[in-house]
Amino acid sequence: MHQDKAYRSAIWAFGAGSLLAIVLGAAAMAQADIPLGIWIRNPVAWFAAAALGPFIASRGWFGIGAILVAVIVISLSLVSPGQEGVFRWVGAGPVQLNAAALVLPVAIAAFARARAWIAALSFVIIGAVIAHQPDISQLAGFVIASVILFAFAFGWKGALGSLILGFALVAYCLRQPDPLLPVAHVEGILLLAFSQSQVLGIAMAAGLGLAAVSPILLLRSPDVRWQALALSAYFGATSLAPLFGAYPVPLAGYGLSFVIGWVLGFAALATRRQANSLTSG
Repeated sequence: MHQDKAYRSAIWAFGAGSLLAIVLGAAAMAQADIPLGIWIRNPVAWFAAAALGPFIASRGWFGIGAILVAVIVISLSLVSPGQEGVFRWVGAGPVQLNAAALVLPVAIAAFARARAWIAALSFVIIGAVIAHQPDISQLAGFVIASVILFAFAFGWKGALGSLILGFALVAYCLRQPDPLLPVAHVEGILLLAFSQSQVLGIAMAAGLGLAAVSPILLLRSPDVRWQALALSAYFGATSLAPLFGAYPVPLAGYGLSFVIGWVLGFAALATRRQANSLTSG
């Protein structure tokens, strides 16, 4: 009973927070005369992912296959057309999707459903590719989540090893040139909102914050406790990254990858299902 209540609370918190951030982000874009064809995409992506995510998760498709797909998608970014030497995107027709933002939340949520050594090796590959893209905000969030998950899978030695590797990857990533300039309705959406209305900016930040912390409501659920903590850490780190540089603002700023990734990742975590498979080897 308590676990069911926790799941319902987490779902309501994530749904309300994420949708609030997205709708207010779209409103800020509309007031800034961003074309309808741009700002309408985030809300549409939210509803599509919200419908698809629970369906996929309820059928157990967010398992080891999801982690392997994440490795492939992240790796494809290196051979896809980049921008000024930066390779973060994979093509989906006329839309370019940020590879890391699209697949990392699901990979984090699915970690415990893969054999520990497969998940660990996949995460090392993913981290190395993100560092080389480079994408420091996604890498930082992924490293923090990985430390938590490796502690779960391998104890303190796993946490220490992933922390050392994470520092090395972050140091390498910071040395890669990143000449891309910020975009007002992507990296600068919060500043844009506050310039229009303080209430709008505060409400947008509150919605994003609520969505980021919502997985923590599942900490009392033993089957997803560690993944919930890791996913919330990833959400939180990538949400706070724009305070330290020109990094995309998830959900509120334009970016289908963040909307789809967050919603599918949360669905993979919060849809009631099977047992942990780390115990199987």
